Amino acid sequence: MGMASYHFANLDIHEELMQELRNLESRMKEELGYEIALIAYTKEADGLPNN
Repeated sequence: MGMASYHFANLDIHEELMQELRNLESRMKEELGYEIALIAYTKEADGLPNN
């Protein structure tokens, strides 16, 4: 399955999760010595899961 079937996850309303990702990116940069970008994807076209 290719990346064309994935879309960015919509985490706008989950600021606490976004901050955790930012914190982990910062920690990884400190430990590895280079920047890492953590990207959240979903298979859903609108970026939101089906419930």
